[in-house]
Amino acid sequence: MFLLQMGAYARYKTTLLFSLILIVAGLLLTAFSLFSPLWQTAEMGDTDTIHEHGLWRDCVVSSAHLIPIPVKDGEGKDVEYSPCRSKFDDSVIKEIRESMDNDDKNKREIQLHTFLPQHKAVLFFGVFTFLFGLIGIVIGICSPCFPPNSLLYVVAIFMTSACSLLADIIFLYAAQKSDNQAIVVDGVVYPHEIGMAAYLHMLSTFLFILALFLSVVAAYLLITCGEGRADGCCARQGDYEATKVNVRTKIIHKDPKTWNSAGIIVRTCDRPHCKPFIVKDGFSSD
Repeated sequence: MFLLQMGAYARYKTTLLFSLILIVAGLLLTAFSLFSPLWQTAEMGDTDTIHEHGLWRDCVVSSAHLIPIPVKDGEGKDVEYSPCRSKFDDSVIKEIRESMDNDDKNKREIQLHTFLPQHKAVLFFGVFTFLFGLIGIVIGICSPCFPPNSLLYVVAIFMTSACSLLADIIFLYAAQKSDNQAIVVDGVVYPHEIGMAAYLHMLSTFLFILALFLSVVAAYLLITCGEGRADGCCARQGDYEATKVNVRTKIIHKDPKTWNSAGIIVRTCDRPHCKPFIVKDGFSSD
């Protein structure tokens, strides 16, 4: 109801603003999810620990945190052993290789600590999500100055949404496979569940899709309303009204004694951005 009481250009600016806010919120959620190890978790009740399997690092903790941070003392050193280890750590890679070569009975759980294809896919599409999202923000801010940018804005947000959605689909497909829904440690089967970070990433995808819908609405409002060009940074020739005025004006760069007695056309516009200009309708010399 509030939007219906506003003018077309005001509705456009409001819609664009909400779209930009959703994109920024989606990018922040995406950043938190990519840095979090809570993509898949397995609670092991007998040892009172939680195994967190992230995209690029894994943690073994007693309580789940979105982004685990080791506690440090006054000298900046870790008070206790860091609960998280990077998948790219040379020592981790060496331990995994030795365990796989020795046919460790927990090799399935150990394999989850490697850099799997679904992890690569999420990080790959995450980079392009940020790239297209930031490009979209810049284009969206500039779209009032140049209406065709509103269409480029839609394209950028579509690519942002598509990259984020593809990352979710690939990860969920891999997570729902039968051999990935449970892990076996020392003969005990533990459920391997989707974690908070994955849900945050799906929420960011929803925000991107909602922003895409608003960007389409904003583009429609800007292109269909004539106010966008004048109230923004440019104006159409049709926005000006022509008024013919009969005056006598000296012709510049001509003989100072030569005068134009014909009418001139003064084009004006009632919008603050427009600047009047004069079109000579012909001249005659005395």
